[in-house]
Amino acid sequence: MHPTHELPDNPALLTSMLARRTQTYFDRALKPHAIGFSQFRMLGFLYRHGDAPAMQEDIRAYIDSNKGSVAHSIRRLVDEGYIERTQHPDDGRAYEIHLTPKGEAFRADFDQIAERWSERLVDGFSAEQCSTASALLKRMIDNACTLLDDESEER
Repeated sequence: MHPTHELPDNPALLTSMLARRTQTYFDRALKPHAIGFSQFRMLGFLYRHGDAPAMQEDIRAYIDSNKGSVAHSIRRLVDEGYIERTQHPDDGRAYEIHLTPKGEAFRADFDQIAERWSERLVDGFSAEQCSTASALLKRMIDNACTLLDDESEER
């Protein structure tokens, strides 16, 4: 379905529609790997984080989700063998997350799935348009974060 002729000029609605289609694409692409978009985002954080273990709270903050959803997604990644979760040696309430060999091996598939979506999103764009689109999206994210921070302070 390509409803571009019916789309409003409302950035909030447009980004919502794009986010929903993004999640749908990733859920479909990841189904053979027995994970979904939430787990994909967590793995992306771990891949960018490097070899050091990541703290579960850092992952939660990065994907901007609640503790219960993060715990559920981490459990799924553990059950599927992508990560290991261990108690932090100095804080029994905190958990460290480590990639397993299966999680490391998935990196090539991860990159391919992400690259396919990214390439499709900017199909037909010039290099300048790609750069402009990224800059505008980053600015919208910053603006959204500022609005949410401001509203939190008002409460």
